[in-house]
Amino acid sequence: MLAIAVGAALAIAVTASIMKDRRHGEGLLGEVLVSGDGRTITTLNSRAPCQQDPPILVASESRDSVTLVLKEGDVDLRPQCNSIDEQITTTLQSPLGTRRLVEAGNDWTIAPLDQKRLANPHYLPPGYSPTTDVHWSDFSQHALLSPFSRDRNSGPAWTRFYHRTSEKASLSITQIAGNLTVSAAGTPESIHGWIGGLTPDSNSTVTWTNGTYTFIVNTTDQDLHEAELLRIAKQLTP
Repeated sequence: MLAIAVGAALAIAVTASIMKDRRHGEGLLGEVLVSGDGRTITTLNSRAPCQQDPPILVASESRDSVTLVLKEGDVDLRPQCNSIDEQITTTLQSPLGTRRLVEAGNDWTIAPLDQKRLANPHYLPPGYSPTTDVHWSDFSQHALLSPFSRDRNSGPAWTRFYHRTSEKASLSITQIAGNLTVSAAGTPESIHGWIGGLTPDSNSTVTWTNGTYTFIVNTTDQDLHEAELLRIAKQLTP
């Protein structure tokens, strides 16, 4: 059973710079989502828009596998600007099915999360809506909230982002296959009858597991009260 969480987002978070290998002009992949029809692959990338052309996610298909590579543009180190996180996609010629999804360069098998398995938020606070333009409202939280930390043993996971109209993202919902064990602290909460916890601070988090997935609802919005965060969590259902 999941221990009550403090900083649970750290379990899937590191700075984007760790996830880059510019010597080869390719970036390593973080979380990966496969669409319900099995043909669209989506991942997240971090880049400095004033230094680099938008990356391209390229898929090479065979009968037994699909190999993904993140092709990045040339980097101009003279300008300086904050990095941005963004979703990028590629479309397969045929559904992924049972084929192995592979990351080019290291031959790691990628475990994507099936979009059909995503739990849906049936409540969002007034003014909030989904966004694929992942510019965090509190840039200091970038290292904690960007879901780039993956290794060859990582299971399926996906993070969705939300923002108030015309504002940057300040709310995220992460779903990770399996039970994530973290340090015990915070306020105990029951989410759909499962033990979880609320960590109220400048980076408020509700974390729980249902035995199959671990869920993390996280916000940097100082105006989003604990009751609202819990309401989001308690109305997150298949």
